[in-house]
Amino acid sequence: MRKGTGQTRLNIILPHFLSKWAFGGVISALQVSKSLTVHYDSIRFLSLNPMASPEEMFDFKDFVENPSEKIIQWDTVYGSEPLETTPDDVFFCSYWMSTMVWEEHARLMELDGNSKTPFYYFIQDYEPGFYPFGYRFAMSQASYRHHEYIWALFNSHSLAQWFDSQSYPFAQRHVVVPSLNQYLRKRLDTIGWRLENKNSEKILIFFYGRPEQPRNCFGAILEGLDIFFNELTPDERSQFYIISAGQEHEDIILSSGVLIKSMGKLSMDKYASYLEFSHIGISFMVSPHPSYPPLEMASFGLYTITNDFGPKNISASHPNIKALPSPSPALLAAELHKAARWASKRKSAVQKAVLPSCLSPLAWEENVRTLDIAPIYPVK
Repeated sequence: MRKGTGQTRLNIILPHFLSKWAFGGVISALQVSKSLTVHYDSIRFLSLNPMASPEEMFDFKDFVENPSEKIIQWDTVYGSEPLETTPDDVFFCSYWMSTMVWEEHARLMELDGNSKTPFYYFIQDYEPGFYPFGYRFAMSQASYRHHEYIWALFNSHSLAQWFDSQSYPFAQRHVVVPSLNQYLRKRLDTIGWRLENKNSEKILIFFYGRPEQPRNCFGAILEGLDIFFNELTPDERSQFYIISAGQEHEDIILSSGVLIKSMGKLSMDKYASYLEFSHIGISFMVSPHPSYPPLEMASFGLYTITNDFGPKNISASHPNIKALPSPSPALLAAELHKAARWASKRKSAVQKAVLPSCLSPLAWEENVRTLDIAPIYPVK
């Protein structure tokens, strides 16, 4: 560890710098951290994966307040080369693996006889739930145990309530109300929040299909769809078109003979287009995190089927959201019958887009500013 320069540097740790994959957690972490950069003259972005080529990376200036007045750096924490740090470094962590960078810095601080510096932890989900019991489960859970050093920033009230129930005594606790993705917000602004009729030949069912993510219940969705279509006549089945998006997989033919077309991971432009033309949305998430897809689907007027979990129940946030008590295939099939009747009546109707009440009408950065979070400075 080098000696300090006297100038505090904010280190923003991210999975990667790839602009084309800057969705969900990455983009919200960038927007939240942007509001904190106002307190620091030096900003360093750190990637936990190999450095991308310059043309593939997002523009760091877009995520720094008053960039012309700042020192902006970027580096990678990957491989055997140790990261250069000083006692003047402060860290913004965006998921459990990023806290290991802070842990190494804290270890070096103690070796040099310095006090450990607290860090911002933007908590976007209860990440131990991503894994079975084992190394990753234990390490992700341990990332929340640096109690007196964590300034926790939760991305929703339901997630904060979940952590409260688990009795984590963080040094500071703030809830950042989530915002609609900026691209989708601009799309709605462009059309004046007026959703044209979806009077297509078929009813389009659009679901968040991620086979490799157990928390998204891909198998349960397929089973629920199959139950539903097996309860229809062949003529009724022909009135539907089903697409899966989120992760690429082979197209699937259900036992009822209905085809599910896989679209893989969509660009924001294509995603917005499917939202505009779809009638029914399905997005399960076994997690206290509210999950953005159902909120986005409802914002674009889809009859949206999702699930409750712990303190999370987003049904009351929008009239189009139907949150099932569990991601049960039988419950999904029953709700799809209601959704199909609703879609048949609404296909020719023009609607006003409505933002779910659990989303803020402001941008992420503005939501953080309203919290008036103090800067973290190294303990001298």
